[in-house]
Amino acid sequence: MSGNSNCTVYIGNLDERVTDRVLYDILIQAGLVVDLHIPKDKETDKPKGFAFAEYETEEVADYAVKLFSGLVTLYNRTLKFAVRS
Repeated sequence: MSGNSNCTVYIGNLDERVTDRVLYDILIQAGLVVDLHIPKDKETDKPKGFAFAEYETEEVADYAVKLFSGLVTLYNRTLKFAVRS
C-alpha cells in the first residue's frame, strides 16, 4: 500500500476462497482501485479474512464504503467495509 490511509478501505469477513480478481472486480465499480492487498498467514499461506483496497481519492474510498456496506455477500458472508484510519 502506498500509504494514504484516508484512501484505503478495510474489507472484513472475507472467506478464504475470495481471490484478488473477484474482489477487484467488485471494488472497481466504485472507482479506480490503486492497490489491493489480501494479507496471508506466514505459516499456512492462507488468507487472514480481510483485505485493504486503496482508491484514487478519499472521496472514492468514502463512496465505496457507503455503496458496498451491507450489500456485498460472497460465499454466504456479508463483507464489512470501513475507511482505514
